[in-house]
Amino acid sequence: MEFYGKAIDMKRRIRNEEGFTLLEVMTSMLIMVFSLLMLLHMAMIALDGNRWSSKTTSCAQVMQQKLEELRNVTEPESGQDSIGEFSRSWTVTTVGTHLRQVEITTTWVSPDSLAQSNTITTLIKTNAI
Repeated sequence: MEFYGKAIDMKRRIRNEEGFTLLEVMTSMLIMVFSLLMLLHMAMIALDGNRWSSKTTSCAQVMQQKLEELRNVTEPESGQDSIGEFSRSWTVTTVGTHLRQVEITTTWVSPDSLAQSNTITTLIKTNAI
């Protein structure tokens, strides 16, 4: 009989339980909105990072391309040019009889209108005397 009494108490307890209050629902919605805003902010930061990474990689490729061109020239000379949205300049300095120091600087304008640049410096061997 005692088991039967516990079952009745459980039914009463279930019937007497109330649902969520308006305050609980509003609080949970506020937490959810705040969390979604934080996720949106993180996504925007990730997109900016991807854009910066893409430009930096393209810049490195443009510099590498010019370096390969200068390695294939008998007597490399300083100069400058533009390729796409990148402006590049290079300085060739004689270090030794068959050794040249090459410094290549590439600049571009970021989406927030700031000038960005990358520079590489290396030594190349030439056949010129």
